[in-house]
Amino acid sequence: MFRRERALELIAAALAAFFLLTGRVTPRAALQAIDVDLLLVLFALLVTVEILRTSGFLDLAVSRIVTRFRTARGFAFALIAMSGALAAVVTNDVTLFVVIPFTIAASRVSDFDVEDAVVLEIIATNLIGCLTPLGNPQNLFIFHRSGWSAAHFTATMAPFVAWSAIGLSIAVLLIGSPRALNVRVPERLAHDARATVAGAICFALVLLEIARVTSAWPAAVSALIAAILFLRKRAFAIDFSIIPLFFFAFVVIAGLKANAAATLLQRHLYASAVGLSQVISNVPAAVLLSPFARGDWRTLLYGVNAGGCGTIIASLANLLGWRIYVRELNCDKRFFWRLIAVNVAFLVWIGGGALALLHV
Repeated sequence: MFRRERALELIAAALAAFFLLTGRVTPRAALQAIDVDLLLVLFALLVTVEILRTSGFLDLAVSRIVTRFRTARGFAFALIAMSGALAAVVTNDVTLFVVIPFTIAASRVSDFDVEDAVVLEIIATNLIGCLTPLGNPQNLFIFHRSGWSAAHFTATMAPFVAWSAIGLSIAVLLIGSPRALNVRVPERLAHDARATVAGAICFALVLLEIARVTSAWPAAVSALIAAILFLRKRAFAIDFSIIPLFFFAFVVIAGLKANAAATLLQRHLYASAVGLSQVISNVPAAVLLSPFARGDWRTLLYGVNAGGCGTIIASLANLLGWRIYVRELNCDKRFFWRLIAVNVAFLVWIGGGALALLHV
């Protein structure tokens, strides 16, 4: 079970060991390749969003916004828009932990069609959340490798996100109904004000690192202290696996830089990113293809983010969203195939749109 759940980290560790043991990467080069700031800010971000999630603040914010809408179509639009917007700030996986249970709870006190809404929420966290470096791990990784400013990164992703938003809006019109809908706020929306303030401070420090104002150390140290004070044993339940994955990946990247396939992959970088994401997920695809980008970070960004649509493993958010839905409603096959079908449709939409944007 452990080997299956940690397959990506184990493969990255094995490849890193191979490059070191065969002398293709020296220990000194390996140390120089590791981006300590990225690892620290990932730790800080994971802890920070967990504090905000467990404090109840995110649940409260979502409920106060989406329950203002009084039709099935408006409610669906609000949920999906909120999913994308929230993902751009606190990552797509944390957003799904908040929005999907809320959506299901709302469906229990109304005749709201929950299945299609959750499918589009998952897609929105992938395609709208990628607007910022904080939206998902591959964005944060490429942001650090590129050396871009946060403003330049967001401006680069804006056309991609705009095209995605058009597709999602069309989908909402197709699934939503103009009928009136009375949704009561789910119970247990109290929140811990002190934890919220602590999370906000830690998040502000993460933003300062993203803005290149400070290093990642203040954010990481503050997050560690906040975790001890507010999360305690719950901190051990956080999935930190992305950190060792990136740690070993930096060594792998150093070993791949001189690979003979560089020219071929660089020439077909977008197609490689989309295709590879379908079989190994877009985070490792971004890592493996980064040595071949040769500064063409826009193409790699568009490729791995478009590649998040498609198969269930194309994005870890797809897999996580499916698991949360199944856990909450104890159902499986119908939703699984619905999620795949809509994801494939969006892969065609965003895949073609992103390719067109790259040639504009």
